[in-house]
Amino acid sequence: MPPRLLTLAFAPFAFGTSAFIFIGLIAPIAADLGVAVPVVGQLQTVFAISCAIGAPLLARRLGDASRRRVLVAVMGGLVAVNLASALALTLSIIMAARLLGGLFAGLTLPLASSIAVACVAEEKRPAAIAIVLGGYTLAFIFGVPLGSVVGAELGWRAAFWFAALVSLAAMATIWIAAPRQEPPPQPKGLGFKDAIVGENRLLMFITLAAFVATFVSVAFTGPVVTLATGLEGSAIGGVQLATGVGSIFGLPAGAMLARLPARRALAMLFLAILATQALFSVVMLNDLGWAAIPATVFAMGAGSAALFATSPIIQSRLALNAGAAATIAFALNGSMVYFGQGLGAVVGGSVAAAAGLQWAGLAGAAVALAGLVLVSRLGAAPTPADAPAVHPSPAQ
Repeated sequence: MPPRLLTLAFAPFAFGTSAFIFIGLIAPIAADLGVAVPVVGQLQTVFAISCAIGAPLLARRLGDASRRRVLVAVMGGLVAVNLASALALTLSIIMAARLLGGLFAGLTLPLASSIAVACVAEEKRPAAIAIVLGGYTLAFIFGVPLGSVVGAELGWRAAFWFAALVSLAAMATIWIAAPRQEPPPQPKGLGFKDAIVGENRLLMFITLAAFVATFVSVAFTGPVVTLATGLEGSAIGGVQLATGVGSIFGLPAGAMLARLPARRALAMLFLAILATQALFSVVMLNDLGWAAIPATVFAMGAGSAALFATSPIIQSRLALNAGAAATIAFALNGSMVYFGQGLGAVVGGSVAAAAGLQWAGLAGAAVALAGLVLVSRLGAAPTPADAPAVHPSPAQ
């Protein structure tokens, strides 16, 4: 792998940190701004849905632009979003900042992924994608937990200042050291229909199901951890580390599972998501005593590993099917990720308001079951390693 490929991971790291910087601080934000906890949880909904709408539209519109320069500009936008959130006097202002910021922030993963696959041969694409997405997982190991600790010790606004610094560092790193080899301008006339050929549409809905199922609980990490274990404040950041550790193991596991038929690999991963979501409710509904903390840590870690393992499998197959429209396919699949995060937060908030947060995990398990049904509809398509070679195309 080209050494410069590693620098692309800084962009997903900044994006992941910025997207989830507040999830361990929901309760103090709600108390300080005088709003309900479920309302603060919808900060993720606003940002995610904005990302989902903006990413594919801008990916198509900016097809002639340098991917690297656009990625640098996106990082600069994240700096502005975090600064506006840190200085906001009301939740509405934070909502507005994340709504506007999400329109361009959603380009982070498709841009970094398209640059990465342009640097490597076909058979190395799952590993290249895993390296780039590794930055996203590191956000859950270092960025988000550190933000929770900083916010708990210095006030929740300090967490957004921290995220702004992370985004600034990512912007500088990508400008200085990111690969200069990147996809040539996208051919004229390519559109969404070119990106959803074959099973790509179904694969994107499978991505949606995986993220909805997981984020029913994960969108409310702080309250879930407190309800399950009794831990509060900076201790929540320690439990959040399990999410990042799980994702670190999940990405290489997904790259290896990409050698199997997609239907078999994804079925195993959805079963794991179902089981871990159900475990969240079991822990929250029952007094497990000393076992509550390790059970919650396991649910977070294993669930995160399963979720992130789906990405190399799905993204490598999307690129194979879409050919020259790979960047648009990545953006559309990214939209499913963001819609999944947002819809998961909506479902979790609705369940919490109607029946109590304790039942959110079972709701997530039900969504994972629906995802298994979608996975069962995948054909016995060849794995990327077995498929005919597709030489890098202009959009890749």
